[in-house]
Amino acid sequence: DNTVNIDPEGIAVASAGGFWVVSEGSGTVGDPSRPVNSLNFLFKTDAAGVIESVTVLPQALNDVQLRFGFEGVAEYNGSAYVAFQRVWPGDTEARIGIYDVVGDTWSFLFYPLDAPASQNGGWVGLSDITSLGNGEFLVIERDNQGGPDAAIKRLYSFDVTGLAADSTVTKTLVRDLMPDLDAPGGLTYEKIEGSAVTATGAVYIINDNDGVDDNSGETQLINLGNIL
Repeated sequence: DNTVNIDPEGIAVASAGGFWVVSEGSGTVGDPSRPVNSLNFLFKTDAAGVIESVTVLPQALNDVQLRFGFEGVAEYNGSAYVAFQRVWPGDTEARIGIYDVVGDTWSFLFYPLDAPASQNGGWVGLSDITSLGNGEFLVIERDNQGGPDAAIKRLYSFDVTGLAADSTVTKTLVRDLMPDLDAPGGLTYEKIEGSAVTATGAVYIINDNDGVDDNSGETQLINLGNIL
């Protein structure tokens, strides 16, 4: 209704029909230069994109909101799994939020991010999450560096089977994306932000071109083939 600026960062097909969409919150609690203008939202829509329900995080997390919030969503076994981009205040690892649809409750796992490896420093975070079935997930992990400063653009997998709430997942490297991104001979893209797995097992990735103010403006959809 135009009262909230929605920033949709992830989408997944919902088993009950329609879609799950996550919107990244705007602003950081306690930072007057970036006041909180909206929370992180998990939307359930119908097939036409009409919002049917809106879910927010528990208040204790909203109270420490960091502007690097919801980045990807996937559904598995009756729950929506949401990737947080970066480590939030009070945590030591990035969160994977698990929203139980029937119970209307949240639980969390933690994801150990790689340490920054760029010559220019920066940070490392998650950019998307995809369910592979049987409790396995695929995530994009990347740094915020591009061109000659880019260092971490990777696909990892992890398995949530048998994990208790608040456990830390064990991740497995699926592919270092740097050779794929460098193959065309241009500048390495910073924001690898989307991934998908087709019914035949092919993995696709795509970058956010981030406009043209400080970016080449190119968008590349890359088919990595059946790498899983």
